[in-house]
Amino acid sequence: MEARDLGNTITLYLPQPSGGPEPYAVFQDRQRIGGFRTQAEAMQFALQQADMIRRTREVPIRVRREDEAGCWHTDN
Repeated sequence: MEARDLGNTITLYLPQPSGGPEPYAVFQDRQRIGGFRTQAEAMQFALQQADMIRRTREVPIRVRREDEAGCWHTDN
């Protein structure tokens, strides 16, 4: 995960799951903004957040997800 967003770009991160009842998390920068039981729920939440931020703040946004190998992929 990057330490900060780039310029005025907001980044949402979906790392690999951790333990616990809500293993799939969504982060904005380093702040956890949601926890979910499934990866699909986490992605749906992240895409909804991205859409809301694009409409209300009119700033660039990207969604980054971590795959099983630990590599990060960007979905715009």
